[in-house]
Amino acid sequence: MAPISNFVASEHNIKSVTVFKSSRAEIVRTFPVQLEKGQNKVKIEGLSSSIDTHSIRVSGLGNARLFDVVCTLEKSNKDSTAFTTTDGASEVVRALMVKKKALESERAIRENESQLLLKYAQSLSGEHVTPVQMSQFLESYVTQGRKTVEAITTLNEQIVQVDRQIDEEKEKTSSKKGSNRGRVDVVLFAEEEAAVDLKLTYLVDNAQWKPTYELHASSENGKPSKSVTLRYRARVMQQTGEDWNNTSLMLSSVTSDMVVEQIPQLRQRKIQPKIRRGGLFGPSTQPVSSLFGPPPPGPSVFSSAPAVATTSLFGASNPGFAPPQQAFGGGGAQGRGGFGATAGVATFGQPQQQQQQGQEPNQFVQTATAAPVVEDDVGLDFEAVDTVSPITENKTIVSETPVAVSFAVQGESTIPSDGIDHQVSVAELPFSAKISYITIPRIDPRVFLQCEVTNGSEYRLLPGPVTVILDDSYVSKTQITKDISTGETFECTLGADEATKVTYSRTSKTVKSDGGAFSENTNTTTYNTKITVYNKHQFAINDLIIRDAVPTCDDKRAKIVLQKPVGLADAKDGQVVDLKNQGLKVQWQPLVDGKGGYKEGKFEWKWNVNTGAKVVVEAEWDVKSTGDTEWIEGF
Repeated sequence: MAPISNFVASEHNIKSVTVFKSSRAEIVRTFPVQLEKGQNKVKIEGLSSSIDTHSIRVSGLGNARLFDVVCTLEKSNKDSTAFTTTDGASEVVRALMVKKKALESERAIRENESQLLLKYAQSLSGEHVTPVQMSQFLESYVTQGRKTVEAITTLNEQIVQVDRQIDEEKEKTSSKKGSNRGRVDVVLFAEEEAAVDLKLTYLVDNAQWKPTYELHASSENGKPSKSVTLRYRARVMQQTGEDWNNTSLMLSSVTSDMVVEQIPQLRQRKIQPKIRRGGLFGPSTQPVSSLFGPPPPGPSVFSSAPAVATTSLFGASNPGFAPPQQAFGGGGAQGRGGFGATAGVATFGQPQQQQQQGQEPNQFVQTATAAPVVEDDVGLDFEAVDTVSPITENKTIVSETPVAVSFAVQGESTIPSDGIDHQVSVAELPFSAKISYITIPRIDPRVFLQCEVTNGSEYRLLPGPVTVILDDSYVSKTQITKDISTGETFECTLGADEATKVTYSRTSKTVKSDGGAFSENTNTTTYNTKITVYNKHQFAINDLIIRDAVPTCDDKRAKIVLQKPVGLADAKDGQVVDLKNQGLKVQWQPLVDGKGGYKEGKFEWKWNVNTGAKVVVEAEWDVKSTGDTEWIEGF
């Protein structure tokens, strides 16, 4: 019969743990096994019930060969010998209770010993014992009594310690999450006797980690430093049923269940006519795309497109523009000539034979000579076309493989199976920062310190909460919303700057004009805002940003004309307008996720303010409307 080596997992520490972002973890354990010549069996009980039974790997066998590995989850009932977390804890408590009972019994014996000695002393009298003997007995009685008292005192203290251990085990049982019903049976064959450290690796569920950060900044005389420290932390939680005690911990951004079984295979692509449902009294007249080019434009042979006059959002007008049309309505998506003819196609749709020198001919271009005859019972995969236009792509689909990041936690970590977040340190990273002073006085007349931090480390910062601490005082909490690679930046707020004062004033004036008998009345309301910023610091503010917004209107009955800042109405998104006033510049606010900027009327001034200086910026716009409708600003 093959020898069997039995192990209880909880009696052997875990060597290492790698926690993945997919709520899974890889556990590595080692077990010392003494192999005998021939077949050997190893039985490991008390593994996590969250174990992936198909993830078991056995290594570290030396010259021994692996014959079989079986992982099962034992049943949890009264008739089963399954090893669960509760059973394990109960076994510990039971052993402690047995120890306590033995100590109490020994204490009772000591107490009885004292009582017996006392009764014996009381039975003695002068008739039976001489004075010398009585003196010797009393000395012996006192000595033995002292020993008994000391023994009882020691036993009482030991009982108290056992009671405390029982309470601790019961508390662990109440706070512990998960169970331990996993079991692995390994069959090995050894050519000779050997001692090996069997390495068992497996995956478990119910474990996760989340990045979290502390950004520490400092200031000197009210001026924030350009250097900050980011403390990279991780919150690890697990309820696998196994306590990770004094183990090497690794945190990985890999999704462990993201397995590529094979290289994806491309499928044949075909262009087919799009089936459109017809209207109530006839089919749809929507043109169908051809195989090698886009459909002709909408206008027919004898129609022309009307000129369209375009007006900008804040009053600047552009001249009318009529798109050129081809002589007989067939235009490609690109390569239009001066009068709308498609490059490479003659007036009546016959393809030209010219090609530029050095350019290879298009292998897909075919010359349409006569319409092909197709039998009714034969289906074509491709549509015959008269003219061929270059292939154009309307959409770009990009697939990117994410780069995995792993962090090794220094030292040994202990993460109990209690379902509670435990914070461990990953790294402490010194970064450079750019400080900006931002105010939005329309909403809040305060200046806020904006910190733009550059990731100058080799670490990739994963999305997670950031606690901002300035001069060892809590300031705010922000969020890193995307991966920040080396050289990229993220922003956070360092709170309000109390030494910079801001005032905001707004006035309006309405002028009404009578349109007479043949036109409507017109109203023009001029709004003016003035923003004053006073720098009370002992240093200059080199990057002051003042944000404001001019209203927009989608109703054709009202029109917004931006007068000040001068030149902003004609500027495009991203274009900086120099106001020729000691470095004062203005621009439309940069777009964030496609929002803001010109379309939403949001803009910002940028200026430098010297020590003790006061600066004023001004915005002005007209709201022109017809009729007696009263117009108000809203959201």
